[in-house]
Amino acid sequence: MRKFLFIASVAALSLFGCKNNGGGNATTSATDSSAVNRVVSSQVAYINMDTLMRNYDMFLDLSSALEEKAKKADSELNAKGRSLEKSLADAQEKVDRGLVTRAQAAQLQEDLQKQQESFLQHRDKVQGELAEENQVMMNRIYYSIEKYLQEFNSDYRYGMILSTSGGSPVLNADPALDITAIIVKGLNEQYAKEKGQAAK
Repeated sequence: MRKFLFIASVAALSLFGCKNNGGGNATTSATDSSAVNRVVSSQVAYINMDTLMRNYDMFLDLSSALEEKAKKADSELNAKGRSLEKSLADAQEKVDRGLVTRAQAAQLQEDLQKQQESFLQHRDKVQGELAEENQVMMNRIYYSIEKYLQEFNSDYRYGMILSTSGGSPVLNADPALDITAIIVKGLNEQYAKEKGQAAK
């Protein structure tokens, strides 16, 4: 707010200086006046991103699909992990009971170590792919929001649109400035249209 008032004051002082100077022309004065009016009349609105995400169908659809994929991957990794643990336990039992020679025990250990390394590499690969997909998903969502806001505010009816969330610097604001519901409605309508076109 202080920064906003500072900018408005500077613009107003510039206009005042031009008027008293007598050196400025009518065009300059009109331009300065327009700039002051624009700064003073600019409205600020905000969007609660947490609320938007909880209600944005695109986010819900994409995150649901990714969550399902993550569950399947987790189930697969758990099954492979249990199988590896069983193989380790079986090999240890054979060694403990003296059912294999030292050479066979060494070979068992080498084979199991390779299996373990392969499992860890596979686990890291799967986790990396899921993290990348999550990042791409969030990029797609933020891009769609940004694109929609450019159209929504193309006439600059709002001088600035802020976003608020858990770690946002906006600690308190007039609820009348909250346009979250309007943006969610518009985004969902646009997403439904895009889904309909993609289905054809």
